Amino acid sequence: MLCIKKPSVRASYEYLVEKILKDGEDMTTEDGQKCRELRDTVIEITNPKLKSISPKYPLGKKAVEQYTNNLLYGSENVFSYDYHGRLFEYPLNDDKINQIDFIIEKLKEQRNSRRCVAITWQPNIDIEVSKKDRGSVPCLQFVQFLIRDNKLYQTVLFRSNDLMVAYHANAIGLIALGEMVAEKVGVDYGGYVHHAVSMHIYVDRDRDYIKKYFNDYLKYL
Repeated sequence: MLCIKKPSVRASYEYLVEKILKDGEDMTTEDGQKCRELRDTVIEITNPKLKSISPKYPLGKKAVEQYTNNLLYGSENVFSYDYHGRLFEYPLNDDKINQIDFIIEKLKEQRNSRRCVAITWQPNIDIEVSKKDRGSVPCLQFVQFLIRDNKLYQTVLFRSNDLMVAYHANAIGLIALGEMVAEKVGVDYGGYVHHAVSMHIYVDRDRDYIKKYFNDYLKYL
């Protein structure tokens, strides 16, 4: 288990890539892709207002901005699932539940609540997909908000997190979600904690990225 505090997503990304390439354990995914992994990686971002994008992030600023927009407002593209849909329009029978609206209203009514939780996993869909060799199911599983000392604190849990191409956008997008909730509740945004059960790098798929941005760590592969 690794627990770190960093001022920004950028700083945590650069530290973690180097840490995993050097000290991670090798594993092979269900679909045969080689990864290097750290299990139970917990990152506290102490100054989430710092949103600069690492120059070592392969997909760049536009990808982060697009991800954030899709998370908050949805996308016209059709996916097997998307986080906006699971958080803002969680499907249940013939209904849709806006979990974020519930959280906002709950926090307005009860500042000390520990029930302000949103989930993404939908068993009747995701279990069936998981039985197949291929198929996409949510990596983000859980988001919780707490108000303490009149500030909003956010914790998220990923069952699996692709560090090289996904984490940067995931974390900045989810911080934007937290800031939106804080603004609507009427409190300051206090902090962000990101827990990845499997934080990993696809060492064969992303070897060119590693060579370009973290060349000194190729020797550990």
